[in-house]
Amino acid sequence: MRSPSLEQTDGLGHLGAAALRGGIWAIIGVIFAFVFVALAESLRDVVPSPLHQLLASVGGAALTALFYSSMRLTVMVANFTFIAMLAYMWGNAESVLESLILIGAVVGLIVGTLYGWQEKRSRICCADAKILAGLLAGIAASLFALILGLLFEELVYPKSAMAIAPIAILVYVTATPWFVRRCQLIVPAAVDGAIVGLGVGGTTGFLFMLMAASLDPDMLRVTDHLRLMEPVQGVWLPIAIGTAASCGVVGVMRSLLRVRWYDL
Repeated sequence: MRSPSLEQTDGLGHLGAAALRGGIWAIIGVIFAFVFVALAESLRDVVPSPLHQLLASVGGAALTALFYSSMRLTVMVANFTFIAMLAYMWGNAESVLESLILIGAVVGLIVGTLYGWQEKRSRICCADAKILAGLLAGIAASLFALILGLLFEELVYPKSAMAIAPIAILVYVTATPWFVRRCQLIVPAAVDGAIVGLGVGGTTGFLFMLMAASLDPDMLRVTDHLRLMEPVQGVWLPIAIGTAASCGVVGVMRSLLRVRWYDL
């Protein structure tokens, strides 16, 4: 996604530029919230608390960086994944979560590889550097979450996510230019596209499954999947609202303070 320059935002007026930046930060916060909750709930029975939230912070920031690596590729993968999942579910009254995530991952892998191979001059060439910046942002946010965990007996989902998301995004937008200057082109553009497509496709497949299961709870055939989907459905919306609000406020404040846009 190409961020408007400071000169371009001047034409919008201070309030318009602030609203635009706040909206973009809010959208990124929503994406982070979904990935964070999905990873945290998946890891809840695997690793003890609050470690599952710390790992979810790192994974959430890295996957959110994948979405932001090339918005054009993200939209393409999401559309193709949606079509492929509709085709798969057309003849299946009940679906298996792994199959739908696998469909999204395979579709994303193919589309991303072809996109990176053809668009060698696009922003997809910087995906490797942005992923590294996302991992750094996730580690920084998880350390912040660890401090919260030391202050409180247990991290409360909405409050922790509202605090973690802006920290992760702030570190990401600050660190990405450094990583892009020094770490891009570690792998070929086709590999960058494959990595982005794989991550976006698998995540998008899970998101579509969450939406479908909300409309039809009988769609999932395996009881273990229901145990995963129900807590995600129960906490995702308030967390998404909270992170969108906190990230949006930070974005607005950065605009009002005239912090320059980073063209990522």
